[in-house]
Amino acid sequence: MSWNSNPNSGGSQASNRKNVRCNNQDFDITGLSGVALTDRLKAIARDNDISKFDIYDSLNTNLDATQIEAGNFTGDLTIVRFNVAAA
Repeated sequence: MSWNSNPNSGGSQASNRKNVRCNNQDFDITGLSGVALTDRLKAIARDNDISKFDIYDSLNTNLDATQIEAGNFTGDLTIVRFNVAAA
């Protein structure tokens, strides 16, 4: 599944957008990669009062920071609050 923060826009620009979903909100991460991307993901989680979290791509693959920095993921990302009680 992919999320589009602007569903009314058409053309290739919309298809090149990258988003991260957190707390039922979409955040634009288009153009970010490497450390800048991981820093932005941490900032989004922090702004949503999430201290521990997992990140999944559109194939529901759980990603670590190394994979994200290297760009080894498919589609958009999702930040999911880490459930300490279940661990």
